[in-house]
Amino acid sequence: MAKQKCPECPSVPKWMTTFSDLNSLLLTFFVLLIAMASFDKIVVMGFMDSLLAGSKGVLNTRDSDESARQQLITSKQSSASSSAQIKQQAEKALQSYVEAQNLQQMVSIIQTDKGFTVRIMDVVLFQPGSYTILPAAFPVLDRIVSIAVTSPFYINIDGHTDDMPSGQYAASNWDLSANRALSVLKYMYKGGMPPNKLSATGFGEYHPYLPNITQENRAKNRRVEINFVSPEFFESSMDTEIK
Repeated sequence: MAKQKCPECPSVPKWMTTFSDLNSLLLTFFVLLIAMASFDKIVVMGFMDSLLAGSKGVLNTRDSDESARQQLITSKQSSASSSAQIKQQAEKALQSYVEAQNLQQMVSIIQTDKGFTVRIMDVVLFQPGSYTILPAAFPVLDRIVSIAVTSPFYINIDGHTDDMPSGQYAASNWDLSANRALSVLKYMYKGGMPPNKLSATGFGEYHPYLPNITQENRAKNRRVEINFVSPEFFESSMDTEIK
């Protein structure tokens, strides 16, 4: 007796095969996106908090996430507090030196958003129109270097002139201001400052401290500014430039 054939299985609609392939491709695509993505831990924690709020199931990680978030916040606050303390100590040390040497009229310490600035009148550092540092300025620069070397600050040195002709040592006020800034930079480098923490800029006569309308104002415009830039500000500005 011949075996009976089993009834034929119902055929799968053709569109179902295409639909399944599409779902597989979409799943692969989203897995790839997640694998390549970078997540902000604080944002992820906030999302998990909102998702798991009130839940007591096996996925309830709210307590541990909250603890991790508080640790991150505390760490950032501690870092900011430490940076502010270092800045204050450096400012105080330089201010004490300036007062001890009676240099208040020639050297000033100025707080800035980036950190702080040591402003030095050109008569302390150079002969008129020259960019060769005077030996009498070595103790001032040595004190600045000693504080800069042991601190986390980056140093940017700005050279400024008045609006009068630069003289025989430089082709223009831009050249003079840049050469003066570079002279101070090289001195600080020889004193032990890491080269990757040093930079110099020449502004010529175009960023005056006071209007160039009197001889007294011009004297105050001829200056070198040694900017102590906090690591946090420097790194954030570098990230902005790269982007």
